[in-house]
Amino acid sequence: MSKELLYKIFVVFIGTGCMMVGPFFVNFLLGKILSVIGLALLTVQTQRTKSYNLSLLNVVGICGYLYSIFTQWIILKSY
Repeated sequence: MSKELLYKIFVVFIGTGCMMVGPFFVNFLLGKILSVIGLALLTVQTQRTKSYNLSLLNVVGICGYLYSIFTQWIILKSY
């Protein structure tokens, strides 16, 4: 497989797919994890196209989802 095909499959399609599915399950841990994966993969795309403002938004989104995952994990662990 060429680098371009791998880029399209993993970054564009899987990243977009995760971002399309993740928000529907955002109340669950799986939805947050899918959103983090999707944003991380799409950040690669925004870096490639030099859309640094979108890269910053993706990083902030990743931090928000990681914070939510961490707090959800702490709450579940306390029961």
